[in-house]
Amino acid sequence: MSVVSARLEPLSLCVIAAPELLEKGQLWADFFKCPLNPSEPQNFFFHFYIEADRVHVRDRENRRLEIDFDKNHLDYERRGHRGKSELVAKALGVAKGYRKILDLSVGLAVDSVFLTQLGFQVTGVERSPVLYALLKEAFAHTHKDYLKSYQLHFADSLSFLKEHKGQLEIDCIYFDPMYPHKKKSALPKQEMVVFRDLVGHDEDAAEVLKEALTWPVQRVVVKRPIHAEELLPGVRHSYEGKVVRYDTYVVG
Repeated sequence: MSVVSARLEPLSLCVIAAPELLEKGQLWADFFKCPLNPSEPQNFFFHFYIEADRVHVRDRENRRLEIDFDKNHLDYERRGHRGKSELVAKALGVAKGYRKILDLSVGLAVDSVFLTQLGFQVTGVERSPVLYALLKEAFAHTHKDYLKSYQLHFADSLSFLKEHKGQLEIDCIYFDPMYPHKKKSALPKQEMVVFRDLVGHDEDAAEVLKEALTWPVQRVVVKRPIHAEELLPGVRHSYEGKVVRYDTYVVG
């Protein structure tokens, strides 16, 4: 296992690892640029625990967040889905043969995993160092073969778009930005609190979308609440469900 150092804003965070897992603990501590097994862990807001073959994070109130694709407590394995008839599949151009997707805001990877389950090849970007670590461990330990090829990058999405334009073979870009009143209904209440504290809000969402629209791709799809305003003007078509819609921008 190898990881680069986190380049984003540091958190009040420490790593807690069992004696037999100190090597792995040090890798993540170096990534986060934070202490490993500090003498006073109560002084830190977040605690990143490394236990056996899994990891999780807890906040100061002992609220826990874990990502595990096999335990499926966040509905990663959506049974009974409609395949190519799913709104997100239509929005991403499945009927036109588009398959290679760049997900700019992986988060808990609920949508990313579903897209992979639908047959898309997904490359994901996550800017929260803690979420990235939880995701990287979850992808490394899953037994689901269709997730083994998932490509995960740790980066701010705006910087990633600027630095990798024209370097990746991508058909479509998918973007699900956070905003102040967004609800993550798949999350239990305590996990939602931890998740929000980790990711904050995507206040640069419009700027990210503007940059995404300069990429040489077929279309850019933005997930929005059903009654929310367009993130930017120019939506070519909206695929509307009961609570969310997928705004499609055609590039070029």
